[in-house]
Amino acid sequence: MQRFHDTINNKENICTTVINVYEIIKGFKWKKQINKEQQFVELLNYIDVLFIDNAVIGIASDIYADLRNKGQNIEDADIFIAAISIYNNGTLITNNTKHFEKIKQLRFENWMI
Repeated sequence: MQRFHDTINNKENICTTVINVYEIIKGFKWKKQINKEQQFVELLNYIDVLFIDNAVIGIASDIYADLRNKGQNIEDADIFIAAISIYNNGTLITNNTKHFEKIKQLRFENWMI
């Protein structure tokens, strides 16, 4: 969490994707964690949510084809998260490095280590 707080204190831009928002909210709803869901929705007022458009779809389909041709596969949600990050010239913060390290043009960091 320290890296997150440092990033905010340095006034660096923190974004998330529409895919991440969906994944988090569905988890809260499934586990009936209404308070956490409300807190998360409130947090969304302070960060940008990045969406999927035609350019992102193009990048995502390139990633999919590249991985498929190499005999590798990751979930579509992760492909879209990576494509959104690449399109927006961002650095993806993730603990799921195993999937994302397969995408050569993606910049990512693991803040959990």
